Amino acid sequence: MEPSALDPDRETREVLWQRAGELIEAHLARLRDDPDAPIVPHRSEPLPPASPEAPTEPRVLLERVVAALERGIVHVDHPRYFGLFNPAPSPLAVLGDVLTSAYNPQLATRGHAPWPVAVEEELIRALGERFGWDRASTFGAFASGGSEANATALECALAATFPEVGQGGLRALPGQPSVYVSAEGHATIGRAARLAGLGTRAVRVIPADARQRMKPAALREALAKDRADGFLPFMVVATAGTTSSGAIDPIAELAEIAARARAWLHVDAAWGGLAALVPELAAVLDGVGRADSITFDAHKVMSAPMGTGTILVRRPGVLEKVFADPSGYMPRDGASDPYARSIQWSRRFLGLRILMPLAAIGWHGYATSLRRQVMLADQLRHGLREDGWKIVNDTPLPIVCFVDGSRPSSRRVLDAIARGVAESAGGWVSVPRLSNGESVLRACVNNHRTEARDIDRLLAALDGAREAAR
Repeated sequence: MEPSALDPDRETREVLWQRAGELIEAHLARLRDDPDAPIVPHRSEPLPPASPEAPTEPRVLLERVVAALERGIVHVDHPRYFGLFNPAPSPLAVLGDVLTSAYNPQLATRGHAPWPVAVEEELIRALGERFGWDRASTFGAFASGGSEANATALECALAATFPEVGQGGLRALPGQPSVYVSAEGHATIGRAARLAGLGTRAVRVIPADARQRMKPAALREALAKDRADGFLPFMVVATAGTTSSGAIDPIAELAEIAARARAWLHVDAAWGGLAALVPELAAVLDGVGRADSITFDAHKVMSAPMGTGTILVRRPGVLEKVFADPSGYMPRDGASDPYARSIQWSRRFLGLRILMPLAAIGWHGYATSLRRQVMLADQLRHGLREDGWKIVNDTPLPIVCFVDGSRPSSRRVLDAIARGVAESAGGWVSVPRLSNGESVLRACVNNHRTEARDIDRLLAALDGAREAAR
């Protein structure tokens, strides 16, 4: 077969692989060594997409794409990106992703990819163990992220509580099922309810206290009222590490309430699950071992590329009850095949992104990295207080919410401060609104390459942007 742009010859491929590695290393060096390396996209000129109508020589195309990525994205791998839960991927995790793309194993069935399937099952059991579950009673699947994992948990809760829904749908039930989540919980719970046909009115939003945690008394009241009104409570969602402020719901107390209500307990620990990987933080997740399901995102915690989520389930067979389908065209080993345990049918080998760094540094290595991020967040809190900022959240996790301690600041002012900090390359912070209506500045330390000097640079940039916004 003659070489083509779709399948270049070996010499061209080797040049492309080598050049891609050089460009990636140059990018990492800029982020490490250039104190003014930009974080936000360049706004001086538009960046048109590559045109499929004008064929481009592959080596030229590579250069152009990398240049566009350098100029056309927010660099979440920047050591001063303190925004959403998007840490820089580790080189070994990236290498795992490259190998997965090159070999392209199909994980729908065990027979097609016995080793990758075994790897992912072992990783699921190991993660369950981190949360205090028995390995033999831990089941689950890799997912695209927290949204898919939370939707899967809701479907499992429905199937376990109302077996008749599988064939008869929601019309088979005598009333409206209802799910309970904190006002600071993630919006994907409402999305999951819509996708399941429940509608967002089935989601009961429970008030949060001054520490942005779900109020157990309010949950009890909502459950009692709904039962009295003929609703069918079936799921309680505890959040471990809320997106806006890192709050951790009182999981043990919520677990007791859920048990008495005979409701499925789901813990959304997509990011806050990092506490399970740091021995001295594990106690803040007290009660998580009683959960029926857990969401955990390695791409938020373990320096993996985006799209590396997991759903963990403690009840055997419930995933298959939701997802298994008879199909004569699938080469399979029965219900144990991965496609029968997940909304995904064709499946990418996501586990290699975790296996390679984990095999290299172990759980202890991850604990050390996360512990350091917690210490840097403490440094940030100390510096903010010294500079007259007011800390408004209370969490042991490395996320800091703050406002100007000397005067009230409108959302417009906070946005201007965040924008000024980003444009000066001092850092990237977000401006969420808490459930009490207060807008705050938010900085999250979740990059394993962030250093103390980056915290100092952020503090200086915040002060400068605050003065400019006044």
